[in-house]
Amino acid sequence: MELARSGGAEAVVLREATRRTGVSPNAAYRHFDSREALLDEVAVRASRKLAESMKTSVARARAEFAGSDPKTIATEVILSACRGYIGFALMEPGWFNVSSAISDRAMTYLYDGASMPSGESATHEEPEDGPRTARAVLADVLVLPEGISWAPSISAEDLELMLRSMLYGFSVLSTVGALRREDHTQLEGRLLSLIRASVAGAIKQ
Repeated sequence: MELARSGGAEAVVLREATRRTGVSPNAAYRHFDSREALLDEVAVRASRKLAESMKTSVARARAEFAGSDPKTIATEVILSACRGYIGFALMEPGWFNVSSAISDRAMTYLYDGASMPSGESATHEEPEDGPRTARAVLADVLVLPEGISWAPSISAEDLELMLRSMLYGFSVLSTVGALRREDHTQLEGRLLSLIRASVAGAIKQ
């Protein structure tokens, strides 16, 4: 995980991992048969850290706005999930990068909750409470409380697609793309304002 934290997916190399942990390459290959297997393991763990960042932000918002009206609660909770996503990407660009390097095979295990086929995988741990992926966190917060609903022409699935695209695109541009030298605090505020307007406008009371 520390290799990925400092250098992203490109830094995850089996030989260097064994050197840092003090185990022999042969011992490592009993757990991971290739660099791809090691990268999948790290990507799964990083993906869960991203989800945890979002859930922590959501929990704070639920507590802060507990006494508000349903529309305000829904809007602020959705915004908090987005804020947790962006905050993780900007604070931990290496882990964010490697979370996107996950293979189709490992993605299946991550989303389906099965066990990884190699080694003492992160998926062998007891599952944490609540959603385990960024996508699942978004799907969870897009379930509106009683008394309000999405406008007839809008579905939660549509909003999930919009949010995932906006959050991922902004985070990539801000960490390794054309926005990496810009004022991220200002840009994040502008993006969240757009999301707030979109979400609030999509809610029917």
